[in-house]
Amino acid sequence: MTGGIPLAVLAAVLYGFLGITFEVAGKRRYDVWEVMLWKQLAGFAIGLVVWLTTGATNFYQQRLVVLALLGALGYIVTLSAYLTASRERDIAANWTILNLSVAIPILASIFWFGDRLTVARGVGIALTVVSIVAIGGGLGGAVTASRAWWRFIGIAFLLNSVLVILFRFVPAGQETLFTVYFYGLSVPMLALVHLARRGRWRPPADLLAISAGGAATHWGGIVLTMLSLVVVAKNGGQAGVVVYPITNGLVIPIGVILGALLLNQPVRGRAAAGVVLGMAGLVCLFLP
Repeated sequence: MTGGIPLAVLAAVLYGFLGITFEVAGKRRYDVWEVMLWKQLAGFAIGLVVWLTTGATNFYQQRLVVLALLGALGYIVTLSAYLTASRERDIAANWTILNLSVAIPILASIFWFGDRLTVARGVGIALTVVSIVAIGGGLGGAVTASRAWWRFIGIAFLLNSVLVILFRFVPAGQETLFTVYFYGLSVPMLALVHLARRGRWRPPADLLAISAGGAATHWGGIVLTMLSLVVVAKNGGQAGVVVYPITNGLVIPIGVILGALLLNQPVRGRAAAGVVLGMAGLVCLFLP
């Protein structure tokens, strides 16, 4: 099982940097649909190149098409809502609330896939949840946010887990091809929206750079998450209850630390305590 945990930790690190790209896009008030279009197009290019250079075979996989289509639809709504919410509050609040949705795929793993909780992992999950709330400054810290922020972050919270849950259905060895479908199917959807909005087709270089950075970190995080699920499951571990708290829970301490270091967003008392609790949760998840 431990072979899959380093992959999950690396995925969490990449997702942390992904959060930074979203935070920058939100605070600079880039056009949400432009960011998504160029990010998904770059992700498609990355996935296609990797797939073609790793012995690509059997491009058409009907199951992957269905999974990727569902994932693309859910992700477009999630990301548009999250980028809009990111214009108002800092990463500690936005990233925290978004990733509280880790509880949904964990519960799905227990009730759908038959994963079971050990005492140590239960403690690890509990510490992760406490860490998330602490880093966000307590749920009460968002009271002063506007109704629009609550609406958009609520939509992002509810739909964020759709793609994560779908990862469990991707057959082993098909992870890269899944990303080709996922990103590829989302591009024409976003292009149609872009056309309807009469958006520009020559965005500024800084927007393209942020979108490309988001694509690279997101693509890497997706593939590493799926690989860690496969490795943990093969080694007799309970994949969902081990991997999801790391990739979609402990990413929050990482994101908050990166926000403090790269964006000068202060980490106050509760957030600092949350980071410590998150690390303690990670230790518990390593235990049998």
